[in-house]
Amino acid sequence: MSSAPPYDHIVLISVDTLRSDCLSANPFPLWPGKYPDLSWPGAPALDELAALGAYFPNTVAAAPYTSASHASILTGRWPTHHGVYEFFRQGLRAQTVFSRAKRAGYSTTLKVDFPVILGGALGFDKDVDHYLIEEDDAALQLITAERRTLSCVHFGGVHIPYGFHNLRFGGEDYRETVLALEKELPLEDELPVDRLTETFRDTEDADLLVRYKRIVSHLYRHREYTRLFGMYLDGVTRFSRCRLGPFLERLFAALDGRRWLLVLFGDHGEEYDDGSYGHFNTLAEGVLRIPVVVAGTDVPSCVRPTRVRGIDVGATVLEAMGDSDYARRRVDGDSLFGAVRGEPADGEAVAYSQAYIPETQAHVAFQQSLLKGGHNDGSLPHFLFQEAVYRKDWKFTRRNFEYGPQGSFGPIRPTVTPTRRLERIRGSLVEACTDPAAEAELEGLLDAYNRDRRV
Repeated sequence: MSSAPPYDHIVLISVDTLRSDCLSANPFPLWPGKYPDLSWPGAPALDELAALGAYFPNTVAAAPYTSASHASILTGRWPTHHGVYEFFRQGLRAQTVFSRAKRAGYSTTLKVDFPVILGGALGFDKDVDHYLIEEDDAALQLITAERRTLSCVHFGGVHIPYGFHNLRFGGEDYRETVLALEKELPLEDELPVDRLTETFRDTEDADLLVRYKRIVSHLYRHREYTRLFGMYLDGVTRFSRCRLGPFLERLFAALDGRRWLLVLFGDHGEEYDDGSYGHFNTLAEGVLRIPVVVAGTDVPSCVRPTRVRGIDVGATVLEAMGDSDYARRRVDGDSLFGAVRGEPADGEAVAYSQAYIPETQAHVAFQQSLLKGGHNDGSLPHFLFQEAVYRKDWKFTRRNFEYGPQGSFGPIRPTVTPTRRLERIRGSLVEACTDPAAEAELEGLLDAYNRDRRV
């Protein structure tokens, strides 16, 4: 691990649901081959940021949902080592970069768009001096308010409802988009099973979200996968132009003349096909392959396509604040500073990803109780639905459960025999293949990962 002098201002920017191939610098995009009829104007703010620093397009998320992926990034540890391996139940049991920053004399800020998921219920606000909800302006002020700061600014604008987040940010365009889609489509009367929310909403906002999800559910049932993914891409463009771009412009002005480091990342991507409904139930490559961009003082521009992991972000942040010794001894990730500076890669890192999910109806009922003033009592059952391991150019996936006749939001039941899938990955080419020796080796790694549970 290379040593770097501490930075005075470290800013993490999380763009929830951002695929790596939504950046034009991606050397092996996946979605154009899968959805060849789609084109999009791009995401200028993301592209400009990637051009400023080191872009890691081949980063593997530790989970296909917000809670576990963020916990892994913010601790530098695998989910089985920090406790938040499920969609929503157990809280963090490991130190985050906020805790380490406090020990090093940094003021800490966490601004989130999803307080239900990234808040006190799972312990994300521990050792955070300033916890903000949807307050972009306040976060900007706090980033340079003191001599040394560590901040994480989370955006939910790429998540459903794509590009809008809520009425405050989506405005009249959000209302008009939902109404136009409702007029166009022959929607069924029933409400979608997925009525989950990641933030607190008033009556109109909650109603708009359910109506938007009803549209998504209708399109999915009719296998309008290209249409759905087009909505996602439009949302990325809208968010980049309307919210992220202005935020970054003001952020760079505030950081001018200071020693700073910025790390932008996605937590998971989005996908639509027969086996993927968005992201929560899938380990598809487009969901697990997320972007990481490291920019800042003395950081050269480059693209490093070698596979890294979300947990490596945590180790990188620890080094940036001068906490390299703790990173070497106590975290699972490896700092990316060597790669940022052009040092030769050690090889493709072994990566793991797992999807522990609850049954949707049980989750909705649990969350409704929480939103009405209850607390997280840890009583929501989860199932290890799917799991994957990457080694060299192999990806091995094992599916342990399946859905019943109702499909993606129905009851979950164990498979008679786990479904196994071996793939060979070469950039944008992902091919199913057969190799008993490779499959046995990879399944052994996955079993060893599960045995090494520390929480």
